[in-house]
Amino acid sequence: MQKPTHEYPGVNYALTDNVGVSDIDAHYPIGFPNYPLGESDVMPVKEVAMMILMDTLTDKPDWHRKIFIESIVQKWREEAREQSETGLWARIMQDKLDGGHPKPRSRVITDAAFDYCIEELRSKASFYVNSGLIPTLDGPDNTVVKSDSYIKEAFRQNLKKAFDVLRREQQDNVDWHPRSNDMVQDLIHPSMYHFVYDRSPFFQEEVVGVENALSFIGQGEPVKRHPPPNIPPHRGHLGYSIGSGNVNPDYWSNKYQWLPSNVGFREDGSAKLTSYVNNLHPTRFPDIYRTLEQAIDKAIPAWDQCLREVDGCRNKSIAGREKSRFEWIHDADDEDDELWIPELNIEEFKNKDIQLANEELEDLEYDCYESAENPVEPDEAEDERRREANLPPLTPNVDDETMARAKWKKFREAKLPDPLPYVPIDYAPKQSLREKFKEKGLQVIVKMASIELTPEKPEFSAGSWHLEGQMNEKIAATALYYVDSENITPSRLSFRIQTSYYLNDDISTSQSQFEYAESVYGTLLDDYSGPAGSCNQSYGDVEAKEGRLLTFPNVFQHRVSSFRLQNPTKPGHRRFIALWLIDPHRRVISTANVPPQQKHWWVGDNPESEIPKGLMTDEEAREHRLELMDERTADRARNDWESVCYNFCEH
Repeated sequence: MQKPTHEYPGVNYALTDNVGVSDIDAHYPIGFPNYPLGESDVMPVKEVAMMILMDTLTDKPDWHRKIFIESIVQKWREEAREQSETGLWARIMQDKLDGGHPKPRSRVITDAAFDYCIEELRSKASFYVNSGLIPTLDGPDNTVVKSDSYIKEAFRQNLKKAFDVLRREQQDNVDWHPRSNDMVQDLIHPSMYHFVYDRSPFFQEEVVGVENALSFIGQGEPVKRHPPPNIPPHRGHLGYSIGSGNVNPDYWSNKYQWLPSNVGFREDGSAKLTSYVNNLHPTRFPDIYRTLEQAIDKAIPAWDQCLREVDGCRNKSIAGREKSRFEWIHDADDEDDELWIPELNIEEFKNKDIQLANEELEDLEYDCYESAENPVEPDEAEDERRREANLPPLTPNVDDETMARAKWKKFREAKLPDPLPYVPIDYAPKQSLREKFKEKGLQVIVKMASIELTPEKPEFSAGSWHLEGQMNEKIAATALYYVDSENITPSRLSFRIQTSYYLNDDISTSQSQFEYAESVYGTLLDDYSGPAGSCNQSYGDVEAKEGRLLTFPNVFQHRVSSFRLQNPTKPGHRRFIALWLIDPHRRVISTANVPPQQKHWWVGDNPESEIPKGLMTDEEAREHRLELMDERTADRARNDWESVCYNFCEH
């Protein structure tokens, strides 16, 4: 038998086999727990604050010119010194389950941190002038890319026309996304008429195109559904816990898969859809097909900017920042007074009005009693009376100097380190998807949606943290383009990435001395006396505004903030297109393998013909959509991300 041109997970080999997913294979990382190299380094809170500041500055008009004008930079510096950092701190800590580390009294954005940001932005400005792209929220190895100028107004108008056409198409039967309170209109969505094992027709070879797509209706054979993996009851999910190196089978589906479209390249390098877009009629909307090809064309350079190819457990190709702006903390000791501010002044703190909690006073008295040569014996009856009355305990063994030091320890805060000297970064991509995969082509999933607000439904709630797709799709990157916004308040897209739970290789402290490191990194570390912080690194957030292109790798968990009508008496909307790039090192089932499944497409074209096999009614497709949504609930992944805490081995 002739070997097929492509082999597909769930068809030619088991869904969860590590074919093309192991450390030694070239791939683009994905943020599912234990997927090879899909993690971020832990970053100091000051570094996250600097990323947010730089994102804010690059939102200013003509920032790329003003960044070189010293008088304007000085004005920005003064603004940074004077503005409250309460909001900034809340944005850094927004993903912390315990509310996050308390905000320091001293400035997070110091003059040294600000100066570093200016140097970095001057470098980014030169890159922006040549590319139209801004690497923003860029930590070591991972970056979000934004642009407000890369996509021109004429093309935005073409996209608006596409939305208008598709909305008119639905005017008699609007497809509201399930569980969205009839606020999210799906114009093109991969959860409708997706691939269904044991149901959808399939060709081993990629024969279904665009213009010829309808001619394949009634052909192809269903793919037998693979049974779920057999996990021994005694093992449960322990074999897939964070750090095990095994991706949990729950992140695959043996029932469903979204269907990408295949994308080839013309001789001039422009993108061409070589198979139909799922849920976009292949012959009725040629203008929209051309517009989508142009949208993919425009997304590719931005994907080049944010994707990180890895091979053999090392970074192989990355554009931009590879290392933190800060040194790792090594041998930090909470007893080192040099790490704290203000400096200890015993006389000052003897008289400083700082109240220690009753429990803290009891612990202090106990320590002094244990270490004293001739301790004052406790008055147990008086101690009990004070405890019952919730009065401060007696501390006869605590001298004034010890009490002053205890007050200082309660009052002090970590001296947050400043960044290393700035080193210029090369932001130019090391490779291009267009060149690297010129022969093989790409696979892209398309979504077009409109969020509709009305005076009766004036607010869109914040989303939940999520990645895109499941392991079936192997989505490597997202491109979001905000086509049209009207009468809505600003909203933002927040980002975070899972980190390693094991930090010994990067951070070192004295035995059970974590307070200083916790302050620097803004998270709780495991001291064996209480819960540590979840292994997630905040990257900040970016405004989602009209005309903006955002791209980011699918290592980023992200969520949208709430927004509402600006004028509550009038309707408003946000319309956007999402393009999801399948890791092109892989190949998944696409619309090139699966003919259209929409029964109404056939009925509309051939009303008198016998209904071919492999077609679905809208009702059946909606039932599958609900089941797919239930499978893809964010609860499982969120539990994995947020239940795993940092761990330090004792030395």
